[in-house]
Amino acid sequence: MKNKYFVIILAAALTLISSGCANQSRTAADFGNSVRSMVVQQIFDMNAASSPDPNAVLGGDPDRLNNTLDGHRKDVAQPSDVAAPITINLGGQRQ
Repeated sequence: MKNKYFVIILAAALTLISSGCANQSRTAADFGNSVRSMVVQQIFDMNAASSPDPNAVLGGDPDRLNNTLDGHRKDVAQPSDVAAPITINLGGQRQ
């Protein structure tokens, strides 16, 4: 008798569990479309990579451009800074 109820309850539980996977929600069906749509909308000229504009940058203040390049070159880490030892303290012990 107990086995009969157990089998019926088990069959009902398995039916409910399997029916939950059979139906796909609207969110799951639309998954990823918002990201693809956003990427497409951010690209102004779809042919820019295959046919770049030869006059992409026209003019500019030479002093400002040189200062920008100097700043980029100076901000590069020096090898002596990178070679500094790293100290990690664990549980109050020093190594």
